[in-house]
Formats: sequence, C-alpha cells, structure tokens
Amino acid sequence: MKIGDSFNTQNLNYLNQNKNGVSDILSKIAATRELSGKDSANLLIADALNSQISTLTQGVQNSNEAVGMLQVADAALSNISKSSSKLEELSVRYNNAALSTDQKNMLTQEFNATKQAMQDIVEETTYNGKALLNDSMSFETGAGVVSTGSLEVSGLDELSIEDQSAIQSFRENLNTTRSSVGSSMQQFAVSITNSLSAVSNLTSSASFMQESGMDTKINELNQNQTKLQSSILAQAHQSSLLQKRVSALLV
Repeated sequence: MKIGDSFNTQNLNYLNQNKNGVSDILSKIAATRELSGKDSANLLIADALNSQISTLTQGVQNSNEAVGMLQVADAALSNISKSSSKLEELSVRYNNAALSTDQKNMLTQEFNATKQAMQDIVEETTYNGKALLNDSMSFETGAGVVSTGSLEVSGLDELSIEDQSAIQSFRENLNTTRSSVGSSMQQFAVSITNSLSAVSNLTSSASFMQESGMDTKINELNQNQTKLQSSILAQAHQSSLLQKRVSALLV
C-alpha cells in the first residue's frame, strides 16, 4: 500500500507541475497583444481570434481548477474508503458469540468513533471554501460545460456494527463514486487537450495577422499540453486501478 501511495503522490506532483506549466504559457500568450500589422482588416481578424483565445484560455484554467478540486475529493474519498475497511473489520470482530458484553461495547465505541471521523472528513473536505462531497458541480470549459457528477457519500449515518451487509454496500457505493471521479478527470483531460489545440491554432493565426512572433510560445504550449494530458490520464488511471482492486476484494 505504501508503494501505491508513493506512486500516487508522484503522479499528483507531476500533474500539478504540468498544470502550472500550461498556465504560465497561456499567461504569456494572453499578454502578447501588441498589433504591428498595417491592414485594419487583419487587425479586426486578429482581435476576433484573440477573443476566442481568451475564452478558451479561461476554459482551460477552469478545467485545471476542476482537476485540482477532484484531486482533493479523491484524496478524501480514499481516506473514507480506508476507514470503511476498518468499520467492516470491527463488525466482523463484533459478531462473535464468544465476546463478552464489555468487549462488544468497546468495539462499538471504536466503531462509532471511526464513523464520526469519516463524517468529519465529509463535512470538512473543501476547495476554495466550497464543500466538495455530497455535491455536484459544473465547469465552463470554453468549448462546453463539463459536470463532475455527484460526489456522494451517502448512508454513513445509518451504518451499524451489527450490519455487515450495509457496510459492504456503503463501500461499494463509495467505490462507484471514486470511479466517477476518475471518469470526470478523463473528461477534463479531453477538454483541456481540445482547447489547447484550438488555442495553439488560433494563436498561430493571430500571430500571423499581428506579426507578433509567438512561434516559440506555441511550441512550448504544445509540449506542455502533451505533458498535462499524460499526467491527468495517469492520475485517472491510477484512481481507476485502485477502484478495481477494491471491487475485487468486495466480491
């Protein structure tokens, strides 16, 4: 498990580095506004292209925020999933006729404390002051709206140490929610890739109209685009792989 956690941390660090790289290049492109063309028609076309670039650039930034938000949500869901395993373990130990009443009471107290810690994670998981779990959000990507779906953690309050089947159902539902997080990250990866490709093409056209010499920035954007897509997909794949392993254990 420690190896998997280390690999996941490396993925997150690489993803965040590439997100920052793309943001830096987009900022440089957005800052290049000097028009040196002499043809007013060219200037009008360049302005229109720059307007599209600005919209798509903001969409990419929105998508990057969404990926960051999903990273936080997935980390919280991972901790809740680990705690749910503890709940199931306590339930199995509790349902033992050889235990005394005092022993069962101690297990029940530990069960309730673990459940409360899980509830605290649900309530305290936020991004930029906004609660993430048990909610759904939509993001304008510049080329359309992408929804995260419902990051739902339901049924926690009703869990009882005496009901192993309810605990297992809770874990299965949690696994489904984590899978949807990976799917959403892949959606945003596709959106970012498409938008950055469009920004690259539009920037090239605007550069020609403006004679602003942004070829180097375009090349840097294309390189960072590839790195960003790879890191997002790697993170989503890692999340999906972990869910498959958990599902196999729950069968």
